[in-house]
Amino acid sequence: MRVSFASLRLMAVVLISAGLTVAAVSAQDGNRQRGGGGGGGFGGRPGGGGGGGGMGGDPTFTLLRVDEVRTELEISPDQEEALKKLGEQMRPTRPEGVDFRSMSEEDRTKFFAKMQKESSEKMAEMKLQLDEVLFPEQMERLKEISLQAQGAQALGDPEVVSELKISDTQKKELDEVRESLREEMTTKMRELFSNRDGNSDMREQMTKMRSDMDEKIFAVLTPAQKTQFEEMKGEKFDLPDGALGGGRGGPGGGGDRGGDRGRAGGDRGRPGGDRGGRPSRDTSNE
Repeated sequence: MRVSFASLRLMAVVLISAGLTVAAVSAQDGNRQRGGGGGGGFGGRPGGGGGGGGMGGDPTFTLLRVDEVRTELEISPDQEEALKKLGEQMRPTRPEGVDFRSMSEEDRTKFFAKMQKESSEKMAEMKLQLDEVLFPEQMERLKEISLQAQGAQALGDPEVVSELKISDTQKKELDEVRESLREEMTTKMRELFSNRDGNSDMREQMTKMRSDMDEKIFAVLTPAQKTQFEEMKGEKFDLPDGALGGGRGGPGGGGDRGGDRGRAGGDRGRPGGDRGGRPSRDTSNE
């Protein structure tokens, strides 16, 4: 069975975002050859030629395209409309006239580092706008699901680093682990994408690559930090197969904090007072 190249794009982004930026060359060239289009809004499922895992490898906005996630968050019709408008701003602009194949390794690394920085800045801006659309409990649950989807990649998020109290020594160790994985993963990724038409177990190989990578990165954390990270992931959420183009992250999926946490958006009133830009909650069925 031939595996859809487009369905694996987020997995590649996850591996790349862990510090393996050079591996993006094959994915970018492949997408240019296929004429991949821009990502859709949040109103539908992730598109085959769309924006992959969102900017900077953060799956937050891609998750909002998944029907099951929107159901879990109990997104109202007004919020749905606001998310569509926000999604239009999120459509990535692809670099024109850039020949990745002719670039040196150093130039490629610099180019993708620049893209990563720009996307991270835009992602931060978009998240502020997202906070005006979703209610606090919806944002909390979305963050939990996002952590489950990201796995070890989440350890690059400043908020996660701060919450886990990752020390400077650990940050250095994480950088060293990522660097040690760079050459190995870059080689494997190029081999996979260069032979994708005849590689029937491509998804399985990429899933194993991510699992091995996650294990090595999580090994830097203390037992207490690993436990805390599991708790931060909240109640386990099962994403549908292929929703993000690859396996889901972190040891053990979502954490089990026990008890009935309830669904986001229940009958709890509107916390935090009036926040201006957030659409009103749909109460027609309450």
